[in-house]
Amino acid sequence: MRNPPQRRRSLGPVSPKRLYRNLSVRLRGGEPHSPCESECPNRQCKTTPNYKSLWEAVENEDTLAVQCLLSKDRAAGGGGEKGDKREKEREREKGVNRVSEQGLVPLDVAALTHNSPLLHVLIKGGARHNPNLCCPSAWSTKLDALVALAGQRVEEWREEVLEKVGAGPQGQADAQRQLRVWTLRQQLYWRMRERFHLTVLPGPPSYVSLLVTSATSLFVSFTEPTDSTTGLVTRYKVEWSISPTFRPLCGSAFVLDTKSLFFNITGLQSGVQYYVRVSAYNVKGWGPAQSSSPVCAAPSSWRECSGVKLRSRQQEAGVRRLLEQIREPHYRGYCIENSRQQGTGKRLSVSRGLKQLFHSATKFVRLLQRGVYLAAVFYHKDNILLTADDQIPLVEIQSCSTSVTQDFLWFAKLSCAWQQVPWLQQALSSSLSSSSSLLQNRHYILRAVAQLQSSLGTLDLGQVYYEPLKDRHGNVLLVTLRECAPPPHPPDPPLHWTPLSRMEKNRHRTPLLPEPTAVDTLNEQLKEKLSYHRRGIQRAQPGLYVGVLKLSSSVDQIRVLVPQKMPNLLCHARVRHNYHVSREEWAWLQSLTVVGQPVIGGSEDRDQASTDGPVLEEFVRALRAAVTALLTKLSIPLYRAYQYRVYTQELLQFGDQLSLLLLLPPSEDFSASPSPRPMDWVQDPTLTLPLQIFELVHFWAYERDFLSQYCQAWVRLELDSHLSQQALREALDSREVQEAKERLGHITQLLQSLDLMWREARWITDVLQYVRLKHNAGMAQLGRLMGGEPPIPETIPEEEEGKDNPYPAFRTLSHKSQRARGSLTCMWSSAVAVVVQ
Repeated sequence: MRNPPQRRRSLGPVSPKRLYRNLSVRLRGGEPHSPCESECPNRQCKTTPNYKSLWEAVENEDTLAVQCLLSKDRAAGGGGEKGDKREKEREREKGVNRVSEQGLVPLDVAALTHNSPLLHVLIKGGARHNPNLCCPSAWSTKLDALVALAGQRVEEWREEVLEKVGAGPQGQADAQRQLRVWTLRQQLYWRMRERFHLTVLPGPPSYVSLLVTSATSLFVSFTEPTDSTTGLVTRYKVEWSISPTFRPLCGSAFVLDTKSLFFNITGLQSGVQYYVRVSAYNVKGWGPAQSSSPVCAAPSSWRECSGVKLRSRQQEAGVRRLLEQIREPHYRGYCIENSRQQGTGKRLSVSRGLKQLFHSATKFVRLLQRGVYLAAVFYHKDNILLTADDQIPLVEIQSCSTSVTQDFLWFAKLSCAWQQVPWLQQALSSSLSSSSSLLQNRHYILRAVAQLQSSLGTLDLGQVYYEPLKDRHGNVLLVTLRECAPPPHPPDPPLHWTPLSRMEKNRHRTPLLPEPTAVDTLNEQLKEKLSYHRRGIQRAQPGLYVGVLKLSSSVDQIRVLVPQKMPNLLCHARVRHNYHVSREEWAWLQSLTVVGQPVIGGSEDRDQASTDGPVLEEFVRALRAAVTALLTKLSIPLYRAYQYRVYTQELLQFGDQLSLLLLLPPSEDFSASPSPRPMDWVQDPTLTLPLQIFELVHFWAYERDFLSQYCQAWVRLELDSHLSQQALREALDSREVQEAKERLGHITQLLQSLDLMWREARWITDVLQYVRLKHNAGMAQLGRLMGGEPPIPETIPEEEEGKDNPYPAFRTLSHKSQRARGSLTCMWSSAVAVVVQ
């Protein structure tokens, strides 16, 4: 068959059409334009007309053109220094707020024509109201004058066009253009006047919410009026006062962005009740004001209550100063001096250089042979970085026994400070002949890490998986995971990106061994591990949460129960979007810890406890609903939930807009099984993480800078401490012993100060001290918070045992039934205290 006819390709710059066009332009005396310059104007003319000014686009009510012009002005004012930016911002505001010859500003056109899209675009661009026209009478007079002026100008230009009939088309062009402009203006002014007469005063905002957000601020949010009045609301006014009559007025503010209906009132006096109201405005004036709900609120903070723990938040600055002190030249560390001595006389041997010349540096392991290995999982969306053998990059930690699992916590902290690997590897080079197995194992781990870093071309290998993978063959696999975008240039030939689905197909085709290895387990559970890593680095939404601390202890460690959807936070439920807790709300929680106070059981007691104020009533209602949802998720029965306690020593704050109110189980409620398992029967899947690993995952999500700086300082000081101890053991004369003691004392002092900062930030260690207490000092019974008591296990109907109880409120029982309630008892293992420390 003959080949089908193909379309002739363009010859680019030398095509006949382009040559003819350029030649014709040069013959006419013009300059040839580039393709972009010639095509862009035509494209713009097809989409939006080419307006000469912003006012021309506003008068034509072309919202798209106004948005394009404002974005161009914003982009033109984006560069330069701060002073230049401010000047350009002022010039831009002058342009969008420039008063026309007729005494109008662009916002007047949008407001009077009821053009809501144009109004939002102008407000977003910085448009303001007309400073000269405020009252409705002035507007009525102004619009009548504009309509009369436009009619007069239309008649004048129409007569001008008739006079120039004999002058030809060129003579009539200017007059016809002015006639069209004033005809459009006449129609616009007439429509503005008609809409103005139809406009009525806006109604009050439908709902105004008032929240306490700090000891000196209140947050006001409101919704637009729901009545069917005619007219666009162009701004809102927020007023606050210490008097219900709003006389005198403490302050007021305008909300100009009608899409963001909220305002944060700052600079208030703590403990003073403030009344707030909001009113709407259109061209007819201000409508009636709407009081807030609750009517008043006092700025306060839970920190003002007595008997609370005030945790300092200056640990990051202290760790930063300590890290800078370690990096200074006068730091008396063993690693610094030793690395300097090796750096001056360090020479690369010829034999080693020839060996590296003939052997590739990227040696990945294919088969496991009873040892410890390190795997790095790099992924982007659904693609995985694999080697030439379609395997995950894997290297062996050479000459390292399976006891490396004892140093797993050290490796987890190293994963937060990968940039310190070259420094640590150089410092450990002098201890290769040491008999210390700890230093040798760490040297082998660092060498494997460095090999992976050089092979993958990056220092950051990601975060370590929360536990090593083991198999029956005696292999131990340490896994790191990192989400990164593929580089613009393809990696080295041994590495390539492969979809996860194709990887699973290839895995199903390969025959499985009778006993799967650790790599097989990794490939089989790769989706779960990627999901764990994605969710582990995501922060929770801002707000106040209630969480529960469920622990399980074994011989060697304590594990924490966390949800699979968010493993960086305890099992939780959201109370409200406002993360702040006021003094009145926290004082109510503290009142439940009073020993001897009768348990709230009747409806009268419940109403009295929850109606001390509208703000407190809403807080109690939201807190009870969140506790109910949390207990339902974890399938905790009523008789067991009654024994839980509320931690009232402090409000746990993570970041700037996230806080957690914690529920603690009874001191007997611990599992002493050697292999604790997650709770599979609950509604939401859960995980049990080791306590120290959970802390690293938690701080990496919410305090990443602090954790990174702490781990950098800790790995350096900890290694320096071991090397200084080794130098002290190897010292021969008294002078060397004295120098080694001074150096070790200096490093120990720095390490102790670093540990103090870390303990101050570790909130979970303080909570564990209260978990072990059998009395309720500093804690409130959950039954008092919920307003009743649960039924005893014997009275629970059989049909309700397998169902989810909505927990509306605990039932009231007599004291005799309360004494008859059974309890589950467990004991702490002997290693619990050591693990906590």
